[in-house]
Amino acid sequence: MQINKKAIKITAIILACVIFVTASVFAFMGIAHAVKIGNIPEVEYNGEKLNVILMIGDGMGFNHIKAAVSRYGELFMTSAQTKGEVTTFSRYLFGATDSAAAATALATGVKTDNGNVGQYLGKEKQSTTELAVSLGMSTAILATEGVDGATPAGFSAHTNSRNDIDGILDDQLASNIDVFIGSNIERYSSLSEKIEKAGYSFFDSMSTLDMTKDKVFASFEEIPLEDQGDAKPTLADLAIKTLDKISVNEKGFFMMIEESHIDKCSHNNDLDGAIMHVKAYDNTIKAVVEYAQKIGNTIVIVTADHETGGLQYNGEKDSELNNSMYTLTSHSTANVPYFVFGNIDYEFAKVMDNTQIARLCQAVIGASV
Repeated sequence: MQINKKAIKITAIILACVIFVTASVFAFMGIAHAVKIGNIPEVEYNGEKLNVILMIGDGMGFNHIKAAVSRYGELFMTSAQTKGEVTTFSRYLFGATDSAAAATALATGVKTDNGNVGQYLGKEKQSTTELAVSLGMSTAILATEGVDGATPAGFSAHTNSRNDIDGILDDQLASNIDVFIGSNIERYSSLSEKIEKAGYSFFDSMSTLDMTKDKVFASFEEIPLEDQGDAKPTLADLAIKTLDKISVNEKGFFMMIEESHIDKCSHNNDLDGAIMHVKAYDNTIKAVVEYAQKIGNTIVIVTADHETGGLQYNGEKDSELNNSMYTLTSHSTANVPYFVFGNIDYEFAKVMDNTQIARLCQAVIGASV
């Protein structure tokens, strides 16, 4: 068989061109992304030191709120005088952020790759929680899922994989954070001895929860949408219990609260479930803001880590809400909302990046120190 050298030469040239074009596209995308990250404005804050409560509705976009309003009427969170949008992109070039990268940005002010928790390129980045601990402030991490989930982990651990749940727990137990509360008791019940050996008092029901203990690690079977008695507290109940504990510290406090299940329901295109969790989240926001207003010197920032499901809303009435309003089962690149409650000497942009929220939180808790 005679080899067609001319055909081979042409094929080689075509392949070389394809490789060159592909490499050029990747290089251009990488440069454009780096420029985008580099153009995020710095945060300048010269006001007084404040307590900070950062509340994250995992997966909650603008349309999740609109759908919830269609069912329940106006939500408390939308009453905030200061509100706007948050950009959520990570260093991932081909789509939306995941919860790990988004949590890392919201916790540390640094963009990272999807899957990374509290670090970038193998280097640990200081979270707002860690800064608060170093300043002698009280700290707490609350979530409706287990606290080894990507969002709570972003505020309390450092690992290159969100799936490294054992490494996340080790970091958390060495963090000196005062309070961890979440669900997933089936995981943590077998780890109670390890948790207590690290200096935490372990609790698995509201009826036994003793917030007077120095360090508290609580895990429940579930954190329900509505009150079901002492054994099954709502997120609002747990938030107030925690605030009673940490707000007595004269040096102040930082707390992160996550409603985890808006995201989980939206991945399953379960709109009823998602908006029920939006409503529960809103109930928690109301309880927390009222507490913050009572004690004063506290700012509450409400936002989301990303939007999940590509939810579309076009004015549907409650009876018209349906699962086909989702366009994705994954995260989208849509901006998410932010709402701010409390007096703060800072001019919020209408559109902020999630890293700016972290930098502002760190500036606020560290001001005049």
